[in-house]
Amino acid sequence: MKGKRIFILIVACFFLLIFSTTLFAAEQSIIIKVGQGHSPTHAFQLGLEQSQKILEEKTNGRITLKFYPNAQLGNERQMQESLIAGTLEMSVSGVVNILDPAFALLDFPYLYTNREQAKAVMYSDFLLHDMGKILIGKGVRIIGMMENGFRYITSNKPIRTPEDLKGFKIRTPESQAQIETFRAMGALPSPMSFSELYGALQQGVVDGQENPLNNIYDAKFYEVQKYVTASKHIYNPTYVLISEKFWQTLSEEDKNLLTYAIHVGCFWEIDYLSKKEKELEQKLKDEGMEFIYPDVDLFKEASRGAYESDFVKNLEPGASEIIKQISDITALH
Repeated sequence: MKGKRIFILIVACFFLLIFSTTLFAAEQSIIIKVGQGHSPTHAFQLGLEQSQKILEEKTNGRITLKFYPNAQLGNERQMQESLIAGTLEMSVSGVVNILDPAFALLDFPYLYTNREQAKAVMYSDFLLHDMGKILIGKGVRIIGMMENGFRYITSNKPIRTPEDLKGFKIRTPESQAQIETFRAMGALPSPMSFSELYGALQQGVVDGQENPLNNIYDAKFYEVQKYVTASKHIYNPTYVLISEKFWQTLSEEDKNLLTYAIHVGCFWEIDYLSKKEKELEQKLKDEGMEFIYPDVDLFKEASRGAYESDFVKNLEPGASEIIKQISDITALH
């Protein structure tokens, strides 16, 4: 009898230990490291700070985001490698074509004329599910979509027509969308990471660059560039990426909460930038930059060659289908 009681006691203690361990694990804090290549005041981080508030409120601080701005954790390529390895939980990137070249097609010239079209594509089943599962297979998951916005050209000589780009050495990100766009217009694209760009402009390694107004102002390119050409040649969606290894450690409840919080922050960021565009334009003018408002149709026509490039041909037949899917969605908005 005594032995039986001891046995029952041991079993009870065992299950109590299991229960306590499980409860402790469930209550353990989750700190999600977020890497991004811009300053702490950049719209990317401001948007995700909205997500952070939701997570902390809903979990009483159990889940929080910890930010690493200014490329502290590496450039976009390096951060994507860290996501795959599981040493970084989350990052913000506009160049997931590094992981799969077909994603560059989503940034091709003059695909979108307004943000409603862009948002419809960014939150479509086509992008989040069909294209998204390509990245999951590579170890990275799209958890939300932000914007970098419409891209402008900056230079130290006026760029008024595509002819002015002939022989112009322009920095682009590591994206075939920008590379093929500027090749088609006769420029000499020079891909490099954003963190290297200010120095390259300052030293004359490149003649100019192209970026959304938010990036131009945030990185103080007005200190090393004189002109802004409102070509708006590309609308640049931006991906909030999460490590698939980390994702699989989360409970279903935490996955749903995290997805909801990130989406709220992403939509906040898109709305924030759409309202801020005029203000950023004025701020850049106040810093001495001169804006040029060209005939955009000339740039649109000159960039058509990007769609006939070897890059696109090498992605066929899938390339035509991706561009058609985007066109079908944008036609409704």
